[in-house]
Amino acid sequence: MLLERLVKNCNVISVYGDINKDINNIRINSQEVEEGDCFICLSGVRADGHNFANEAVARGAKAIVCNNDYQNPLVTVIKVDDTRKAYSMMSANYFGNPADKLKIITVVGTNGKSTTAYLIKELLQQNRINCGLIGTMYYEYSDKRIASSLTTPDPSMLHGLFREMLDSGMEYVVMELSAHAIYLEKLYGVLSEMTVFTNLSQDHLDFFGNMDEYAKCKKSYFDKKNTKLAIVNVDDRLGFEIVSEEKLPIITYGLENPSDAFAINVTSTKEGESFVANVLDDIMDIHCNLYGKFNVYNLLSALVVAKRVGLTNAQIMQTIGKIKSPEGRFNVVRKDDITYVVDFAHTPDGIYNLLKEGREMTDKKIITIFGCGGDRDVSKRPIMGKIASEMSDIVIITSDNPRTESREGIAGDILQGVNPKGKLYVELDRSKAIKLGVELADKGDVVFVAGKGSENYIDENNTKIPYSDMNEVLRWIG
Repeated sequence: MLLERLVKNCNVISVYGDINKDINNIRINSQEVEEGDCFICLSGVRADGHNFANEAVARGAKAIVCNNDYQNPLVTVIKVDDTRKAYSMMSANYFGNPADKLKIITVVGTNGKSTTAYLIKELLQQNRINCGLIGTMYYEYSDKRIASSLTTPDPSMLHGLFREMLDSGMEYVVMELSAHAIYLEKLYGVLSEMTVFTNLSQDHLDFFGNMDEYAKCKKSYFDKKNTKLAIVNVDDRLGFEIVSEEKLPIITYGLENPSDAFAINVTSTKEGESFVANVLDDIMDIHCNLYGKFNVYNLLSALVVAKRVGLTNAQIMQTIGKIKSPEGRFNVVRKDDITYVVDFAHTPDGIYNLLKEGREMTDKKIITIFGCGGDRDVSKRPIMGKIASEMSDIVIITSDNPRTESREGIAGDILQGVNPKGKLYVELDRSKAIKLGVELADKGDVVFVAGKGSENYIDENNTKIPYSDMNEVLRWIG
């Protein structure tokens, strides 16, 4: 592609050299540069790409995109106001701007993004509306499923996925949009058809520093330049702020505050949740295979999207009952009158909602097995320890993707907040911890295995070791 076309719609400040040259590919890692590539200098958390521009040239780069005064007579140098925005625009240009021809639905929030995106995708796909999915669990379209590397992929991979989805006949793409992705401008230049806001609670403070900055980042996406319509949980504090500021058209949903979509007569059964939904004055009887009040919120937002897409009440009600829980999100197994639940809950709010639902499920013991990920927000560890210990009868602290930290150190941080009302165990081998939970369970108990959900590995010392919570549960219950 001609360099001139590649940087179209980027805010170019200056150009030194020939802009009418063919570019093979765009790169942000100097070690991946090949002859004829364009290297974009990104300032990251650990390194500044501008320091690697000369290496990229030595490897054969034909052009450098930067936001400083870098000079090199061997290449074309394009200075832009923001290299991250340029990276997103250039990625879109490189793949022929496929997002312009797709209807993109984004989901923003701390918890519930994966389930909400999955529900929307299933509602559309099962009603013969071709819809791709991009999120934490996997990237999926047509009959193809790709293991997820990031909740929101980097722009080059993201627009490559958009191109593949468009070429395979997708009309819609529903995708999770992480706070990191918003901050790093991964969707810059892409206008969503609609954006769901689920909720805000503590997470990623290792990156954002404090809750105010974290909230500010998520809220910044709700602007007309990013999305045409917001579908907002008005029961959430940040959601209420988004609604109050009225920066774009909004449809509200909730259970407690007046809203455009709400549920009444919510009933929990062993089969899932049932309720009467009022969605934009359309009444529907909903019976689903998902559990918990938090999933009623997820369902309400998905119902709003379905109505906006054009599905009828009959289509929605017939489809909802067929949708199974997404992988690793409140997946239930029962044996000998004991209930085992595998869930992704990995934040204070997530584990609180999980255990609150557990108390609705049984008047017997709640056994909670969980850990916290390494190289992530340290401040949430004692908070999660406190919540788990106060809401469970037995707590088993274990490991969960320690990464480059020690299992013992992470467990020590969790223990600082523990205030056990029942029994407390520490078993840092996650498989053995699940085995212990199974051995301690009696009839009527609920055993929660929290934190990893559908992940099929344990990330430790820069190595991903094959592992599955669900497989371990099935193994130990026989």
